[in-house]
Amino acid sequence: MNKVKLAFLAVSISLATIFTFSCTTESDCDGADCIDTEGKSVDDLLADGVKSLEAEKWEEAVAYYDAAYENDNNDAKAIIYSVLANLAKISVDDKVVSLIKENFGFTKYPNRLNALFSKDWLEKVPNSDYIEYEYCNGNTCGYWYDEYELEWYDLDKVGYYSCGYNSGNYNCTLLSSTPQYDSVYLPAIKIPDWVKGGKGSVYNDALFSGNVFNSEAWAISLLANILDKNSSGLNNLLDGVIDGVFGTSYNEAVNRLKKLENRKEERISLDPYFIEKLDLEDVFDKYDKIGWAEVNAVLSAMLAVKASLEWVASYDLNMDLSWLKYAWKDDPADMVNHFKNADASRLPFNNNFLKARPGKMDIAKADYIKAIEGLRASYASIQSSELYPDEAKDAYATVNDGFGKLIEAIRDGGKFYIPEDPTKGTWPTSKGEDVIGSIELGRFFTPGYFSLQEIFETESNGKPVFYLNEQKLTKGNYSALIDQGGYLQLAFKTSYINAASDMGNELPEFVEIGLHRDVAKAVFEKYYP
Repeated sequence: MNKVKLAFLAVSISLATIFTFSCTTESDCDGADCIDTEGKSVDDLLADGVKSLEAEKWEEAVAYYDAAYENDNNDAKAIIYSVLANLAKISVDDKVVSLIKENFGFTKYPNRLNALFSKDWLEKVPNSDYIEYEYCNGNTCGYWYDEYELEWYDLDKVGYYSCGYNSGNYNCTLLSSTPQYDSVYLPAIKIPDWVKGGKGSVYNDALFSGNVFNSEAWAISLLANILDKNSSGLNNLLDGVIDGVFGTSYNEAVNRLKKLENRKEERISLDPYFIEKLDLEDVFDKYDKIGWAEVNAVLSAMLAVKASLEWVASYDLNMDLSWLKYAWKDDPADMVNHFKNADASRLPFNNNFLKARPGKMDIAKADYIKAIEGLRASYASIQSSELYPDEAKDAYATVNDGFGKLIEAIRDGGKFYIPEDPTKGTWPTSKGEDVIGSIELGRFFTPGYFSLQEIFETESNGKPVFYLNEQKLTKGNYSALIDQGGYLQLAFKTSYINAASDMGNELPEFVEIGLHRDVAKAVFEKYYP
């Protein structure tokens, strides 16, 4: 196994675990009540667990691994197998299943424990943002010519053309006017009935007119599902995901692994079938032995994911979304009339949206530190062991130095520098040629630092300052200026945002809000009646 990839693969496990949800079986008996443990050793119970995996009795398999731990909770094999089984068990937690099924509308859930990296619940979706540049029709190939090239080449419509010179002239033959798209794999998703607006609906062409279901349609469907079950906002949803994924099974895995904290040299070989059925080939190689360091890195990476979710949850994501649950017609007047029914007091800037939720940031900060300390401890164990190659140890030495500086910056509110190559040399403590950017972690972990009133220009009462063509709108001039054309804009507080992060990306001074003229007026009037 390539040890250098361990932490990155561990993060992949934890992210995949968040979206691995259900477990079903046709067996009449599958679970702790169905297993026979009498007189069996740890090795016997682990072997029975593999047999249950072969029979696709997933709950029964977990029960055997738990029974092995209960038989001898000091046995390294029983500990490691039961820890990994309990992580896989997260995927079948009823709370997680219900949250994802009801709130996100994903329809094809993996139905077995080996679904951590499974694509069974994903479908290939054309990416509406990226057109394939080259297209072939039989033996003839051509390239995409968009609207900017039509006039230059004197072409009638966008499409794929095979072009070349003939008798000194540039001639093009249209191969197809239908764009071909790159594809991405996304969870299969349902489309709520209310969004099916039919003819004249904004969503009709994207979803229901016979066009190919693409990534834009998928995004619309996801938002519709979220609106369907979370019309008051996303606080409860996010809190529920955190609690469900990182609940009993995760905590049990953490507590069991503590048995090996003082026995870091003890290592075992995982059964190849166990690795295969839980799709762990990219993390654990059947030829390598693993111990506390590897499994602790996986658990710590999962905790880092939890901390990231907690950081997001430290911002208030609640606001009235019910007025958005509407099949918008492709008619600005319809949009204006419907928007006028929205309660102005429940709109962003007028409510608590993105303001700090008391106490939440401290929880996220503490878990970040704990997660990084865990990764650092795993890497330190690898460095001090004779069981790992020097190449891995050298890379881990630099990364571990970075972990130490990251912990210090989070705890003390300092600046953390990010090098181009995190596996060589000494971790930087100042800006240099080999540094791609920095993060001011004191600001990053300040509750509400990125609230709307902080990152955008507002009036003294907290209402947003609107611009159009970089000219400030007032009650006296907004109608005439909007009639002249252009998009509403909000002004970033660039110096404030850049003070928290310097990653070499220049932040635009204004962000545009693409709205039709009458809708733009209605938005302004909501804030300034």
